[in-house]
Amino acid sequence: MELPPLTMEQLSQLVASNAPPSQLFAALSRYEQEACLMWARSGNPEAGRGDPALLGLFYSSFFFVHLLTDQVSEARALTKRMPEPLLHHDPSLQNCLALLRAVWQAQHGQVYEILRALPWPEALQPLVKRFESFFQDKTLIAVSTSYEAIRLATAANYLGLDPQLAERDDPNTISNFTKFGWIWDQETKLLHPKPIVATPPTGNQSSNGIREAMAMLGTRAS
Repeated sequence: MELPPLTMEQLSQLVASNAPPSQLFAALSRYEQEACLMWARSGNPEAGRGDPALLGLFYSSFFFVHLLTDQVSEARALTKRMPEPLLHHDPSLQNCLALLRAVWQAQHGQVYEILRALPWPEALQPLVKRFESFFQDKTLIAVSTSYEAIRLATAANYLGLDPQLAERDDPNTISNFTKFGWIWDQETKLLHPKPIVATPPTGNQSSNGIREAMAMLGTRAS
């Protein structure tokens, strides 16, 4: 099935849809060649310049869809294929680079700060929010299977919850974990996770993603 031409309206509708990440990945993959041609034509005065705003949104969206399908290495490769001038001047793509570094280095607190504090265009917000939820779910599963006991503040940091509330043993923060069957030991001030079974990945989602996250988290209480 032939896709409509790559336009801001078409791309915005696609990003805002509730389509599964694997379907979004397939659609945006088919648009990448068109995006490359649009940028290549920008060097020809007679052909007209590719819209930088459209191309910035396309590459930012494609980047997030890589993350949503658990393809971090491929997302990194995508940044190498992005037009260099666009990559260096588009604010959203600069934010994507910062996010990539934080995800790659497993800096969980920084991931949430980048997603929540940095400016993202309105059209990209649906993917930003979807990735935050995806990242939280993936991290929660990894923590639940990696730790026998963990401090509340450490667990809160992994989930992007308020660290100050966690330090005060906030009941609402504790309930974010006990609702999954975790046990809160008031005497030791430790959470005892109950393993959460991960849903088998589908489509382009990497089957190694959860195991890789678990390896980065470690296995001892902190």
